[in-house]
Amino acid sequence: MSRAAQFLIAGLLTVSCPFLLRAQGSDCDLALTHAESEFSAGHFYSIPSILGRCPEQGLSRENTVRAYLLLCQAYLILDNPIAADDSYLKLLKVDPEYVATEDKDPIDVVYLSKKFTATPIFTPHFRIGLNTSLYRSIYSVSTEPYGLQSQNTLKLGFQIGAGLDWNIDDNFSVGAEMNFSTRGYKRTRTDVLSAGDRSEVTSSQNWIDVPLYLKYSYDKGKIRPFGYAGIALNYLISADNLMVFTDLKATGSQLLAEGPSEAVTYQRNQLNRSFILGGGIKYKWGKDFLYVDLRYMGGLSNMANENMIYYQDPAKGNPAQLGNPNFYMSGNITKYRYASDLFRLDNVSLSFGFIRPIYDPRKVKKARTKSLSRKIEREERGKTK
Repeated sequence: MSRAAQFLIAGLLTVSCPFLLRAQGSDCDLALTHAESEFSAGHFYSIPSILGRCPEQGLSRENTVRAYLLLCQAYLILDNPIAADDSYLKLLKVDPEYVATEDKDPIDVVYLSKKFTATPIFTPHFRIGLNTSLYRSIYSVSTEPYGLQSQNTLKLGFQIGAGLDWNIDDNFSVGAEMNFSTRGYKRTRTDVLSAGDRSEVTSSQNWIDVPLYLKYSYDKGKIRPFGYAGIALNYLISADNLMVFTDLKATGSQLLAEGPSEAVTYQRNQLNRSFILGGGIKYKWGKDFLYVDLRYMGGLSNMANENMIYYQDPAKGNPAQLGNPNFYMSGNITKYRYASDLFRLDNVSLSFGFIRPIYDPRKVKKARTKSLSRKIEREERGKTK
């Protein structure tokens, strides 16, 4: 076969395939309509042969659900429970969140549906957003023999991370995450040596957080609220302070002490704990979800290393005296007139995320059919009266 003929056949197939698929879909739609008519006429045995392979390959998602429901009803009437179970399981694989209800489905299908679930066992999710930190002083520390006025200023950071929920049931889950975040704060002290003096520190930090929480999620509708509470381990990767000291002289002149940011991780307790409270809204997007999450993380640990807040980093001292900070006063004391309080750091974050449920259609070990059985019995007794 010549190369020109090969190109011609390939072109014809490319052009004709969409029309063939459309024709197949049209035929399957007609087959579904015919099967529904036969079902209404009481011709149940013919339903599987009329539908053929259409539910697997020739129908839209909505019509595939209709086809499997029809097969399920037919097999139940024909007393073929194995085939009915198989049809309902295939339905859930097409639409994992399908819920059979008494107002739109036959009671025997509703009864059968209680034996199945598609609730994901695990649900991964991903997040990104902004945060701000709240400085909470535990015990005030000063370079002067008197108290100083302090003011805190909010500073924006960002966070990115991922998590996994283990779903206990349709509503409750246990979640764990790992997040990276940047945080910080600005703290200003006034009237340090004399009226008008200012000591400013702007802290920048990098963190790894590992939250663990119990979550409740509403499980119906396009928009689904959720809330959670738990604890978190917080590891401080690094902390840097940018410090400025403004000395206002009686003559009105100013002396300004400033320099590059300094690493102060050694002055911090790197492993910390916090409690978390949060909630938000999920928006169903196909089989996945988009969500908005607002979280408050309250620090439970003192972040200041009490033994090091006055001293220079031992790693930068005289080699003969490394590890002994008592020989070197920190520059934040001598140059900037600043000593860190004992403090906790809270955090408020707003995140936007994506959820990809890993659906697992399956038969449950214990069907929840008792209440429905009692209702069926009441209805049957009512009919016999």
